[in-house]
Amino acid sequence: MVMESKQLQAFKQHNHLLSQFIIRLSRFYDGFEPRIDEELQTLRGHLAGTPNFTLATTSIGKLETLLQNSDAALKKYTKETAAELEDTVKALQMQLNSNDKLRKQATEQLMTLNQPVDNLFSLQSLLTRALRLYRQGLDYVSKRSPSHTEPAAPVDKKGTDKLYASIYQELNQLLSNYAQKKPDDPQLREIRELLDTQQSEDALLHSCVVIIRMIVQDAMSDASLTGKVIQSLHNSLGKIQHGVTDTIEQSRQQFDSRQTVNAELRRQLDDMEDAVTQSDTLEALRQQAHSYMQGLSSTLTEREEADRAGQQALLDLMGSMQHQLTRLQRQTNSYKKKLAEQIVSSQTDALTRLPNRSAYNNKVRQSIQAFQRGTPLAVAVADVDHFKSINDRFGHATGDKTLQLVARHLRQNLSDSHFVARWGGEEFIILLQGLTADGAVEALEKVRDKLASLPFKFKQEKVTITASFGITMLKSDDSADDAFNRADAMLYTAKRQGRNCVVLG
Repeated sequence: MVMESKQLQAFKQHNHLLSQFIIRLSRFYDGFEPRIDEELQTLRGHLAGTPNFTLATTSIGKLETLLQNSDAALKKYTKETAAELEDTVKALQMQLNSNDKLRKQATEQLMTLNQPVDNLFSLQSLLTRALRLYRQGLDYVSKRSPSHTEPAAPVDKKGTDKLYASIYQELNQLLSNYAQKKPDDPQLREIRELLDTQQSEDALLHSCVVIIRMIVQDAMSDASLTGKVIQSLHNSLGKIQHGVTDTIEQSRQQFDSRQTVNAELRRQLDDMEDAVTQSDTLEALRQQAHSYMQGLSSTLTEREEADRAGQQALLDLMGSMQHQLTRLQRQTNSYKKKLAEQIVSSQTDALTRLPNRSAYNNKVRQSIQAFQRGTPLAVAVADVDHFKSINDRFGHATGDKTLQLVARHLRQNLSDSHFVARWGGEEFIILLQGLTADGAVEALEKVRDKLASLPFKFKQEKVTITASFGITMLKSDDSADDAFNRADAMLYTAKRQGRNCVVLG
Protein backbone atom coordinates (compact mmCIF):
# COMPACT_ATOMS: atom_id res chain seq x y z
CA MET A 1 0.00 0.00 0.00
CA VAL A 2 2.93 2.39 0.69
CA MET A 3 4.26 1.71 -2.80
CA GLU A 4 0.83 2.38 -4.30
CA SER A 5 0.59 5.67 -2.40
CA LYS A 6 4.00 6.81 -3.67
CA GLN A 7 3.15 5.84 -7.23
CA LEU A 8 -0.16 7.67 -7.07
CA GLN A 9 1.58 10.75 -5.64
CA ALA A 10 4.17 10.66 -8.46
CA PHE A 11 1.34 10.21 -10.94
CA LYS A 12 -0.41 13.32 -9.60
CA GLN A 13 2.81 15.36 -9.77
CA HIS A 14 3.45 14.29 -13.38
CA ASN A 15 -0.15 15.12 -14.27
CA HIS A 16 0.25 18.60 -12.75
CA LEU A 17 3.50 19.17 -14.68
CA LEU A 18 1.90 17.98 -17.90
CA SER A 19 -1.17 20.18 -17.38
CA GLN A 20 0.94 23.31 -16.79
CA PHE A 21 3.11 22.57 -19.83
CA ILE A 22 0.08 22.13 -22.12
CA ILE A 23 -1.44 25.37 -20.77
CA ARG A 24 1.76 27.31 -21.52
CA LEU A 25 2.22 25.67 -24.92
CA SER A 26 -1.37 26.39 -25.94
CA ARG A 27 -0.77 30.14 -25.70
CA PHE A 28 1.23 29.95 -28.95
CA TYR A 29 -2.03 29.91 -30.92
CA ASP A 30 -3.71 32.77 -29.02
CA GLY A 31 -5.20 35.36 -31.37
CA PHE A 32 -5.27 33.27 -34.56
CA GLU A 33 -8.94 32.31 -34.85
CA PRO A 34 -11.91 32.84 -32.49
CA ARG A 35 -12.94 29.17 -32.53
CA ILE A 36 -9.41 28.04 -31.66
CA ASP A 37 -9.16 30.74 -28.96
CA GLU A 38 -12.45 29.55 -27.44
CA GLU A 39 -11.42 25.88 -27.45
CA LEU A 40 -7.96 26.73 -26.03
CA GLN A 41 -9.66 28.62 -23.20
CA THR A 42 -11.87 25.57 -22.59
CA LEU A 43 -8.81 23.27 -22.55
CA ARG A 44 -7.00 25.50 -20.07
CA GLY A 45 -10.10 25.46 -17.88
CA HIS A 46 -10.12 21.63 -17.89
CA LEU A 47 -6.43 21.50 -16.93
CA ALA A 48 -6.39 24.31 -14.33
CA GLY A 49 -6.74 23.47 -10.63
CA THR A 50 -7.71 19.80 -10.44
CA PRO A 51 -7.28 18.51 -14.04
CA ASN A 52 -10.16 16.71 -15.73
CA PHE A 53 -8.32 14.57 -18.29
CA THR A 54 -11.48 13.10 -19.79
CA LEU A 55 -12.77 16.54 -20.81
CA ALA A 56 -9.24 17.70 -21.70
CA THR A 57 -8.81 14.76 -24.10
CA THR A 58 -12.09 15.65 -25.81
CA SER A 59 -11.01 19.29 -26.08
CA ILE A 60 -7.60 18.35 -27.55
CA GLY A 61 -9.35 16.20 -30.15
CA LYS A 62 -11.44 19.21 -31.22
CA LEU A 63 -8.31 21.39 -31.35
CA GLU A 64 -6.53 18.88 -33.56
CA THR A 65 -9.33 19.11 -36.13
CA LEU A 66 -9.43 22.92 -35.96
CA LEU A 67 -5.64 23.21 -36.39
CA GLN A 68 -5.62 20.87 -39.38
CA ASN A 69 -8.42 22.83 -41.04
CA SER A 70 -6.69 26.17 -40.37
CA ASP A 71 -3.38 25.29 -42.07
CA ALA A 72 -4.53 26.24 -45.57
CA ALA A 73 -6.17 29.43 -44.31
CA LEU A 74 -2.92 30.40 -42.55
CA LYS A 75 -0.84 29.99 -45.71
CA LYS A 76 -3.37 31.93 -47.80
CA TYR A 77 -3.57 34.76 -45.28
CA THR A 78 0.23 35.05 -45.05
CA LYS A 79 0.66 35.10 -48.82
CA GLU A 80 -2.02 37.76 -49.31
CA THR A 81 -0.58 39.92 -46.51
CA ALA A 82 2.94 39.84 -47.98
CA ALA A 83 1.63 40.64 -51.48
CA GLU A 84 -0.44 43.57 -50.22
CA LEU A 85 2.53 44.95 -48.29
CA GLU A 86 4.77 44.83 -51.35
CA ASP A 87 2.25 46.58 -53.64
CA THR A 88 1.40 49.26 -51.11
CA VAL A 89 4.96 50.17 -50.16
CA LYS A 90 6.03 50.45 -53.79
CA ALA A 91 3.04 52.64 -54.63
CA LEU A 92 3.54 54.82 -51.57
CA GLN A 93 7.28 55.34 -52.10
CA MET A 94 6.63 56.64 -55.62
CA GLN A 95 4.23 59.29 -54.31
CA LEU A 96 6.15 60.63 -51.32
CA ASN A 97 9.23 62.22 -52.90
CA SER A 98 7.87 65.74 -52.33
CA ASN A 99 6.48 65.27 -48.83
CA ASP A 100 9.11 64.82 -46.12
CA LYS A 101 6.57 64.38 -43.30
CA LEU A 102 4.66 61.51 -44.91
CA ARG A 103 7.84 59.92 -46.19
CA LYS A 104 9.26 59.99 -42.66
CA GLN A 105 6.03 58.47 -41.30
CA ALA A 106 6.19 55.66 -43.85
CA THR A 107 9.86 55.04 -43.11
CA GLU A 108 9.24 54.86 -39.36
CA GLN A 109 6.42 52.38 -39.94
CA LEU A 110 8.71 50.20 -42.05
CA MET A 111 11.32 50.26 -39.29
CA THR A 112 8.61 49.21 -36.82
CA LEU A 113 7.82 46.21 -39.02
CA ASN A 114 11.44 45.09 -38.69
CA GLN A 115 11.12 44.85 -34.90
CA PRO A 116 10.52 41.34 -33.50
CA VAL A 117 6.97 40.42 -32.48
CA ASP A 118 5.66 37.80 -30.06
CA ASN A 119 4.17 35.42 -32.63
CA LEU A 120 3.12 34.92 -36.24
CA PHE A 121 -0.37 36.30 -35.70
CA SER A 122 0.91 39.50 -34.09
CA LEU A 123 3.23 39.93 -37.09
CA GLN A 124 0.39 39.56 -39.55
CA SER A 125 -1.80 41.94 -37.55
CA LEU A 126 1.02 44.49 -37.50
CA LEU A 127 1.54 44.18 -41.24
CA THR A 128 -2.15 44.68 -41.92
CA ARG A 129 -2.31 47.82 -39.75
CA ALA A 130 0.75 49.16 -41.54
CA LEU A 131 -0.88 48.58 -44.92
CA ARG A 132 -3.97 50.53 -43.88
CA LEU A 133 -1.78 53.42 -42.79
CA TYR A 134 0.11 53.41 -46.08
CA ARG A 135 -3.08 53.35 -48.10
CA GLN A 136 -4.33 56.41 -46.18
CA GLY A 137 -1.10 58.20 -46.95
CA LEU A 138 -1.35 57.33 -50.63
CA ASP A 139 -4.97 58.51 -50.78
CA TYR A 140 -3.98 61.76 -49.07
CA VAL A 141 -1.29 62.45 -51.65
CA SER A 142 -3.37 61.48 -54.68
CA LYS A 143 -6.47 63.49 -53.60
CA ARG A 144 -4.69 66.73 -52.81
CA SER A 145 -5.94 69.67 -54.85
CA PRO A 146 -3.38 71.25 -57.22
CA SER A 147 -4.21 74.67 -55.71
CA HIS A 148 -3.04 73.44 -52.31
CA THR A 149 0.03 71.66 -53.56
CA GLU A 150 3.08 72.88 -51.76
CA PRO A 151 6.29 73.55 -53.66
CA ALA A 152 8.42 70.46 -53.87
CA ALA A 153 10.95 70.37 -51.11
CA PRO A 154 14.55 69.96 -52.19
CA VAL A 155 15.69 66.39 -51.94
CA ASP A 156 17.96 65.90 -48.96
CA LYS A 157 20.46 63.60 -50.65
CA LYS A 158 22.60 63.35 -47.54
CA GLY A 159 19.61 62.32 -45.42
CA THR A 160 18.43 59.87 -48.08
CA ASP A 161 21.87 58.29 -48.34
CA LYS A 162 21.99 57.94 -44.54
CA LEU A 163 18.56 56.28 -44.52
CA TYR A 164 19.55 53.89 -47.32
CA ALA A 165 22.77 53.03 -45.48
CA SER A 166 20.82 52.30 -42.29
CA ILE A 167 18.34 50.03 -44.11
CA TYR A 168 21.22 48.39 -45.98
CA GLN A 169 22.97 47.58 -42.68
CA GLU A 170 19.79 46.15 -41.18
CA LEU A 171 19.16 43.98 -44.24
CA ASN A 172 22.74 42.73 -44.22
CA GLN A 173 22.38 41.70 -40.58
CA LEU A 174 19.18 39.78 -41.35
CA LEU A 175 20.86 38.20 -44.36
CA SER A 176 23.77 37.10 -42.18
CA ASN A 177 21.34 35.47 -39.74
CA TYR A 178 19.60 33.51 -42.48
CA ALA A 179 22.87 32.70 -44.27
CA GLN A 180 23.95 30.77 -41.16
CA LYS A 181 20.74 28.70 -41.32
CA LYS A 182 20.61 28.34 -45.13
CA PRO A 183 24.17 28.71 -46.52
CA ASP A 184 23.22 27.29 -49.94
CA ASP A 185 20.01 29.26 -50.49
CA PRO A 186 20.21 30.81 -54.01
CA GLN A 187 17.69 33.53 -53.12
CA LEU A 188 19.90 34.78 -50.28
CA ARG A 189 22.94 34.90 -52.58
CA GLU A 190 20.93 36.82 -55.17
CA ILE A 191 19.82 39.43 -52.62
CA ARG A 192 23.37 39.81 -51.27
CA GLU A 193 24.73 40.39 -54.77
CA LEU A 194 21.92 42.85 -55.52
CA LEU A 195 22.65 44.90 -52.39
CA ASP A 196 26.39 44.84 -53.09
CA THR A 197 25.93 46.37 -56.54
CA GLN A 198 23.20 48.93 -55.81
CA GLN A 199 21.26 50.57 -52.98
CA SER A 200 18.27 51.80 -54.98
CA GLU A 201 14.72 51.94 -53.63
CA ASP A 202 13.68 48.98 -55.79
CA ALA A 203 16.61 46.86 -54.60
CA LEU A 204 15.93 47.65 -50.93
CA LEU A 205 12.17 47.06 -51.23
CA HIS A 206 12.64 43.79 -53.09
CA SER A 207 15.07 42.60 -50.42
CA CYS A 208 12.71 43.66 -47.61
CA VAL A 209 9.80 41.71 -49.08
CA VAL A 210 11.87 38.55 -49.64
CA ILE A 211 13.20 38.61 -46.07
CA ILE A 212 9.72 39.25 -44.61
CA ARG A 213 8.46 36.21 -46.49
CA MET A 214 11.30 34.14 -45.03
CA ILE A 215 10.38 35.31 -41.53
CA VAL A 216 6.75 34.32 -42.12
CA GLN A 217 7.78 30.91 -43.48
CA ASP A 218 9.94 30.30 -40.40
CA ALA A 219 7.04 31.26 -38.14
CA MET A 220 4.75 28.86 -40.03
CA SER A 221 7.35 26.11 -39.59
CA ASP A 222 7.39 26.79 -35.83
CA ALA A 223 3.60 26.61 -35.82
CA SER A 224 3.73 23.24 -37.58
CA LEU A 225 6.22 21.93 -34.98
CA THR A 226 3.96 23.12 -32.17
CA GLY A 227 1.02 21.32 -33.78
CA LYS A 228 3.02 18.08 -33.79
CA VAL A 229 3.90 18.61 -30.13
CA ILE A 230 0.23 18.99 -29.22
CA GLN A 231 -0.64 15.87 -31.24
CA SER A 232 2.05 13.85 -29.44
CA LEU A 233 0.85 15.08 -26.06
CA HIS A 234 -2.72 14.26 -27.05
CA ASN A 235 -1.75 10.65 -27.84
CA SER A 236 0.20 10.22 -24.60
CA LEU A 237 -2.58 11.80 -22.58
CA GLY A 238 -5.07 9.41 -24.15
CA LYS A 239 -2.98 6.41 -23.13
CA ILE A 240 -2.65 7.68 -19.58
CA GLN A 241 -6.40 8.34 -19.41
CA HIS A 242 -7.01 4.78 -20.59
CA GLY A 243 -4.69 3.53 -17.83
CA VAL A 244 -6.56 5.57 -15.21
CA THR A 245 -9.87 4.11 -16.40
CA ASP A 246 -8.45 0.57 -16.22
CA THR A 247 -7.11 1.22 -12.71
CA ILE A 248 -10.52 2.40 -11.51
CA GLU A 249 -12.24 -0.61 -13.10
CA GLN A 250 -9.69 -3.01 -11.62
CA SER A 251 -10.19 -1.52 -8.14
CA ARG A 252 -13.97 -1.79 -8.48
CA GLN A 253 -13.74 -5.45 -9.49
CA GLN A 254 -11.46 -6.22 -6.54
CA PHE A 255 -13.89 -4.51 -4.17
CA ASP A 256 -16.83 -6.54 -5.54
CA SER A 257 -14.80 -9.76 -5.26
CA ARG A 258 -13.91 -9.05 -1.63
CA GLN A 259 -17.53 -8.28 -0.82
CA THR A 260 -18.55 -11.67 -2.26
CA VAL A 261 -15.85 -13.53 -0.30
CA ASN A 262 -16.79 -11.71 2.92
CA ALA A 263 -20.43 -12.71 2.44
CA GLU A 264 -19.38 -16.34 1.95
CA LEU A 265 -17.28 -16.23 5.14
CA ARG A 266 -20.20 -14.80 7.11
CA ARG A 267 -22.48 -17.55 5.77
CA GLN A 268 -20.02 -20.28 6.79
CA LEU A 269 -19.65 -18.79 10.28
CA ASP A 270 -23.44 -18.69 10.65
CA ASP A 271 -23.61 -22.37 9.61
CA MET A 272 -20.97 -23.25 12.22
CA GLU A 273 -22.96 -21.45 14.91
CA ASP A 274 -26.12 -23.35 13.94
CA ALA A 275 -24.20 -26.67 14.00
CA VAL A 276 -22.88 -25.99 17.51
CA THR A 277 -26.39 -25.21 18.71
CA GLN A 278 -28.03 -28.28 17.09
CA SER A 279 -25.34 -30.97 17.61
CA ASP A 280 -26.40 -33.85 19.91
CA THR A 281 -23.01 -35.48 20.45
CA LEU A 282 -19.41 -34.34 20.70
CA GLU A 283 -18.35 -36.59 17.81
CA ALA A 284 -20.99 -35.14 15.49
CA LEU A 285 -19.89 -31.61 16.48
CA ARG A 286 -16.24 -32.51 15.81
CA GLN A 287 -17.03 -33.82 12.32
CA GLN A 288 -19.15 -30.80 11.45
CA ALA A 289 -16.47 -28.41 12.77
CA HIS A 290 -13.82 -30.16 10.69
CA SER A 291 -15.97 -29.85 7.57
CA TYR A 292 -16.64 -26.14 8.17
CA MET A 293 -12.95 -25.43 8.88
CA GLN A 294 -12.03 -26.98 5.56
CA GLY A 295 -14.59 -24.74 3.87
CA LEU A 296 -13.20 -21.66 5.64
CA SER A 297 -9.64 -22.60 4.68
CA SER A 298 -10.65 -23.05 1.06
CA THR A 299 -12.47 -19.70 1.02
CA LEU A 300 -9.50 -17.89 2.59
CA THR A 301 -7.14 -19.52 0.08
CA GLU A 302 -9.32 -18.36 -2.80
CA ARG A 303 -9.40 -14.87 -1.29
CA GLU A 304 -5.60 -14.78 -0.97
CA GLU A 305 -5.17 -15.88 -4.58
CA ALA A 306 -7.69 -13.30 -5.79
CA ASP A 307 -5.97 -10.57 -3.76
CA ARG A 308 -2.57 -11.61 -5.08
CA ALA A 309 -3.78 -11.65 -8.68
CA GLY A 310 -5.53 -8.31 -8.25
CA GLN A 311 -2.46 -6.76 -6.62
CA GLN A 312 -0.22 -8.01 -9.43
CA ALA A 313 -2.62 -6.72 -12.09
CA LEU A 314 -2.71 -3.34 -10.35
CA LEU A 315 1.10 -3.25 -10.11
CA ASP A 316 1.40 -4.15 -13.81
CA LEU A 317 -1.06 -1.40 -14.73
CA MET A 318 0.67 1.15 -12.51
CA GLY A 319 4.02 0.12 -14.01
CA SER A 320 2.66 0.65 -17.51
CA MET A 321 1.32 4.07 -16.55
CA GLN A 322 4.65 4.93 -14.90
CA HIS A 323 6.39 4.00 -18.16
CA GLN A 324 4.02 6.26 -20.11
CA LEU A 325 4.62 9.12 -17.70
CA THR A 326 8.40 8.67 -17.87
CA ARG A 327 8.29 8.70 -21.67
CA LEU A 328 6.00 11.72 -21.64
CA GLN A 329 8.32 13.51 -19.23
CA ARG A 330 11.25 12.86 -21.58
CA GLN A 331 9.22 14.26 -24.47
CA THR A 332 8.22 17.27 -22.40
CA ASN A 333 11.83 17.97 -21.40
CA SER A 334 12.90 17.62 -25.03
CA TYR A 335 10.26 20.10 -26.21
CA LYS A 336 11.12 22.50 -23.38
CA LYS A 337 14.77 22.32 -24.44
CA LYS A 338 13.84 23.03 -28.07
CA LEU A 339 11.70 26.00 -27.04
CA ALA A 340 14.53 27.35 -24.88
CA GLU A 341 16.97 26.95 -27.78
CA GLN A 342 14.59 28.82 -30.09
CA ILE A 343 14.33 31.68 -27.59
CA VAL A 344 18.13 31.90 -27.30
CA SER A 345 18.52 31.69 -31.09
CA SER A 346 15.95 34.44 -31.66
CA GLN A 347 17.94 36.77 -29.39
CA THR A 348 21.44 35.96 -30.71
CA ASP A 349 23.16 37.52 -33.70
CA ALA A 350 24.09 34.66 -36.04
CA LEU A 351 27.36 36.20 -37.24
CA THR A 352 28.96 37.54 -34.05
CA ARG A 353 27.13 35.33 -31.49
CA LEU A 354 26.48 38.47 -29.46
CA PRO A 355 22.97 39.33 -28.27
CA ASN A 356 20.96 41.00 -31.04
CA ARG A 357 18.69 44.04 -31.05
CA SER A 358 15.76 42.07 -29.62
CA ALA A 359 17.89 40.99 -26.65
CA TYR A 360 19.04 44.60 -26.22
CA ASN A 361 15.43 45.81 -26.07
CA ASN A 362 14.78 43.40 -23.18
CA LYS A 363 18.02 44.26 -21.39
CA VAL A 364 17.63 48.03 -21.66
CA ARG A 365 14.17 47.83 -20.05
CA GLN A 366 15.68 45.97 -17.10
CA SER A 367 18.58 48.44 -16.91
CA ILE A 368 16.22 51.43 -16.86
CA GLN A 369 14.31 49.83 -13.97
CA ALA A 370 17.61 49.42 -12.10
CA PHE A 371 18.45 53.07 -12.88
CA GLN A 372 15.14 54.13 -11.33
CA ARG A 373 16.24 52.30 -8.17
CA GLY A 374 19.48 54.29 -8.08
CA THR A 375 21.97 52.38 -10.28
CA PRO A 376 23.69 54.69 -12.82
CA LEU A 377 23.58 53.64 -16.47
CA ALA A 378 25.80 54.63 -19.39
CA VAL A 379 24.68 53.91 -22.96
CA ALA A 380 27.35 53.71 -25.67
CA VAL A 381 27.31 53.13 -29.42
CA ALA A 382 30.46 51.79 -31.11
CA ASP A 383 31.19 51.76 -34.83
CA VAL A 384 34.10 50.07 -36.66
CA ASP A 385 36.07 52.75 -38.50
CA HIS A 386 36.44 52.50 -42.31
CA PHE A 387 34.52 49.22 -42.37
CA LYS A 388 33.27 49.78 -45.92
CA SER A 389 36.87 50.11 -47.05
CA ILE A 390 37.68 46.71 -45.51
CA ASN A 391 34.73 45.16 -47.35
CA ASP A 392 35.70 46.78 -50.65
CA ARG A 393 39.40 45.87 -50.41
CA PHE A 394 39.24 42.37 -48.97
CA GLY A 395 35.68 41.15 -49.58
CA HIS A 396 32.61 40.44 -47.46
CA ALA A 397 34.08 37.29 -45.91
CA THR A 398 36.89 39.38 -44.44
CA GLY A 399 34.35 42.00 -43.35
CA ASP A 400 32.38 39.33 -41.52
CA LYS A 401 35.56 38.03 -39.89
CA THR A 402 36.39 41.58 -38.77
CA LEU A 403 33.00 41.95 -37.08
CA GLN A 404 33.49 38.62 -35.31
CA LEU A 405 36.91 39.70 -34.03
CA VAL A 406 35.63 43.07 -32.82
CA ALA A 407 32.65 41.41 -31.12
CA ARG A 408 34.93 38.96 -29.32
CA HIS A 409 37.25 41.81 -28.27
CA LEU A 410 34.36 43.84 -26.83
CA ARG A 411 33.00 40.87 -24.90
CA GLN A 412 36.39 39.87 -23.49
CA ASN A 413 37.38 43.39 -22.41
CA LEU A 414 34.14 44.45 -20.75
CA SER A 415 33.02 43.37 -17.29
CA ASP A 416 30.50 40.54 -16.94
CA SER A 417 28.07 43.08 -15.48
CA HIS A 418 28.17 45.09 -18.71
CA PHE A 419 26.11 44.26 -21.79
CA VAL A 420 27.15 44.43 -25.44
CA ALA A 421 24.98 43.62 -28.47
CA ARG A 422 25.23 43.99 -32.21
CA TRP A 423 23.00 46.84 -33.31
CA GLY A 424 23.33 46.36 -37.05
CA GLY A 425 26.03 46.47 -39.73
CA GLU A 426 29.29 47.46 -38.04
CA GLU A 427 27.58 49.12 -35.06
CA PHE A 428 27.45 47.75 -31.52
CA ILE A 429 25.51 48.99 -28.49
CA ILE A 430 26.89 48.80 -24.96
CA LEU A 431 25.18 49.20 -21.57
CA LEU A 432 27.50 50.01 -18.66
CA GLN A 433 25.65 49.64 -15.36
CA GLY A 434 26.96 50.99 -12.08
CA LEU A 435 29.61 53.32 -13.58
CA THR A 436 29.88 57.09 -13.38
CA ALA A 437 30.49 59.09 -16.56
CA ASP A 438 34.25 59.15 -15.91
CA GLY A 439 34.29 55.44 -15.13
CA ALA A 440 32.37 54.59 -18.32
CA VAL A 441 34.71 56.70 -20.47
CA GLU A 442 37.75 55.10 -18.85
CA ALA A 443 36.40 51.58 -19.49
CA LEU A 444 35.72 52.31 -23.17
CA GLU A 445 39.07 54.06 -23.64
CA LYS A 446 40.80 50.85 -22.53
CA VAL A 447 38.70 48.81 -24.96
CA ARG A 448 39.40 51.27 -27.80
CA ASP A 449 43.15 51.41 -27.12
CA LYS A 450 43.55 47.61 -26.94
CA LEU A 451 41.60 47.16 -30.19
CA ALA A 452 43.80 49.64 -32.05
CA SER A 453 46.94 47.82 -30.87
CA LEU A 454 45.86 44.34 -31.98
CA PRO A 455 47.87 42.92 -34.92
CA PHE A 456 45.56 42.05 -37.82
CA LYS A 457 46.65 40.69 -41.18
CA PHE A 458 44.36 40.23 -44.19
CA LYS A 459 45.75 38.66 -47.36
CA GLN A 460 49.31 39.19 -46.11
CA GLU A 461 48.61 42.88 -45.50
CA LYS A 462 48.82 44.35 -42.01
CA VAL A 463 45.66 46.22 -41.09
CA THR A 464 44.86 48.35 -38.05
CA ILE A 465 41.26 48.10 -36.91
CA THR A 466 39.89 50.96 -34.83
CA ALA A 467 36.47 51.93 -33.53
CA SER A 468 34.74 55.15 -32.53
CA PHE A 469 32.54 55.39 -29.44
CA GLY A 470 29.70 57.74 -28.52
CA ILE A 471 28.56 57.60 -24.90
CA THR A 472 25.90 59.24 -22.75
CA MET A 473 24.54 58.88 -19.22
CA LEU A 474 20.86 58.02 -18.80
CA LYS A 475 18.82 60.89 -17.35
CA SER A 476 15.74 60.69 -15.14
CA ASP A 477 13.31 61.64 -17.91
CA ASP A 478 15.00 59.59 -20.66
CA SER A 479 13.46 56.79 -22.66
CA ALA A 480 15.67 54.12 -24.19
CA ASP A 481 15.40 55.88 -27.57
CA ASP A 482 16.39 59.24 -26.06
CA ALA A 483 19.59 57.78 -24.62
CA PHE A 484 20.41 55.89 -27.82
CA ASN A 485 19.90 58.95 -30.03
CA ARG A 486 22.21 61.01 -27.80
CA ALA A 487 24.89 58.32 -27.84
CA ASP A 488 24.50 57.99 -31.62
CA ALA A 489 24.96 61.75 -32.02
CA MET A 490 28.15 61.52 -29.93
CA LEU A 491 29.34 58.71 -32.19
CA TYR A 492 29.03 60.97 -35.24
CA THR A 493 30.91 63.66 -33.32
CA ALA A 494 33.69 61.12 -32.73
CA LYS A 495 33.74 60.36 -36.47
CA ARG A 496 34.04 64.07 -37.30
CA GLN A 497 36.85 64.46 -34.78
CA GLY A 498 39.00 61.96 -36.64
CA ARG A 499 37.66 58.56 -35.49
CA ASN A 500 39.30 56.15 -33.01
CA CYS A 501 38.13 58.12 -29.98
CA VAL A 502 35.49 58.19 -27.23
CA VAL A 503 33.12 61.18 -27.01
CA LEU A 504 30.83 61.76 -24.01
CA GLY A 505 27.71 63.89 -24.29
